[in-house]
Amino acid sequence: MQILPYKLATTNDNLTSRAGLLVIANIMSTIRLADTIDQHFPLPKSNRGFNPSIFLQTLILMHHEGSFHLDDVRHLSDDDALRTVLNLTDIPQACTLGNWLRKMGDNPDILKFWTRVNKTILKATLHKCKGITLDIDATEIIANKKEAKWTYKKNKGYMPMVGHIAETGQVLSCDFRQGNASPAKENFEFIKQCEQALPDTCFIQALRIDCAGYQTKIIRHCDEKNITYAIRALTTKGMKAHFNALKPELWEGFLNKDNELVVNQQTYRTSHCIGDYEKAFTLIVQRTKIIGQVEIDLEGSEVSDEAIVDGYIYRAIATNDVDKSNSEIIHWYNQRAEDSENRIKELKLDFGGDCLPCSDFNANGLYFLTCALSYNLFALMRQLLPESLADHRVITIRWRLYAIAGKVVKTGRQIFVKLKSEHQKLLAQVLDELRKFIPILD
Repeated sequence: MQILPYKLATTNDNLTSRAGLLVIANIMSTIRLADTIDQHFPLPKSNRGFNPSIFLQTLILMHHEGSFHLDDVRHLSDDDALRTVLNLTDIPQACTLGNWLRKMGDNPDILKFWTRVNKTILKATLHKCKGITLDIDATEIIANKKEAKWTYKKNKGYMPMVGHIAETGQVLSCDFRQGNASPAKENFEFIKQCEQALPDTCFIQALRIDCAGYQTKIIRHCDEKNITYAIRALTTKGMKAHFNALKPELWEGFLNKDNELVVNQQTYRTSHCIGDYEKAFTLIVQRTKIIGQVEIDLEGSEVSDEAIVDGYIYRAIATNDVDKSNSEIIHWYNQRAEDSENRIKELKLDFGGDCLPCSDFNANGLYFLTCALSYNLFALMRQLLPESLADHRVITIRWRLYAIAGKVVKTGRQIFVKLKSEHQKLLAQVLDELRKFIPILD
């Protein structure tokens, strides 16, 4: 066997493989995140305890680095070079992080504390955006925890509700729920929670939600608040019979985003009312011809979000937008898959939202909220990055920006971070862009 000609040796140089974390640390410093956290979260009762900003910023750095388990905090605590650059004098151990999550998670006002901190990030991001589009969706987190409940997908875990801002991709609010909670549970209350979570200068101008939001009080609330909505409608047995009885000439062709006719798909527009709410809304029906096999509804449910009748699949969208065409309404509603469902996947897969570390429900809820803070900071950073990096997920940012090797040299007056030439140019370019950012703070 041929042995490569090298020898192992040691060095006393102060080295780090995470020099690029300077970027996210710079953003947290620019918006004074630590001060905001310590202002709104309860401080320790002993002068020997860590401030809440120490815990949250440690978790945020771990999430951005790609570490989703509490034991991974040693990656930061063992990196003396990085701690020198970021002035991380205090790094809690894994057991200390877990104890804080459990203790703070039991605080009944924890969501209020988190919302106030999150508003600081949102305010910095939404300074040019007043009216936002709210996308709401529930997501399943599979977790084999002792107190976790069975979800409707027959997995043990949790079913948090997440509200996203379509324009920035950021999490507006969360409601961490047990797995057996219905996706339609308290959706109206969650919308009001999202309204209160917005900065004072912003408002909800549009709402998109799946059939869990097809409720009288939500539609009435949108009309009262002048919120444009697109909600997946439930189709009843009577509606199915009505759609099937329509004459062929009443159906319009469905156009794709390039304004081209889509084969085997048509749309139909009508008015409809729901429950005891007398004001009618527009119902956009889309039917797609079935090609090949299709699943048979053996249960024969009276109400569902789609109907299969005589070789067609029917889906409907309830809306109060009378200006857009049928095809435009459908495309606008379908965009929530990109603006919400894919963002939730990033929250769970890229920032550890599905790696809940504790057996305690409230502690896991706080951890999930912390993952949302990490994701929101990344969404803010992505707006400030150079064009060559701005469209990438954090997975790419980690190996192209965060995972830069550097040597830290500390003199009497200054700290130098020495990098390879191409890495120095990239990091300097990013930091120069960040220096142009002047956030609007309270």
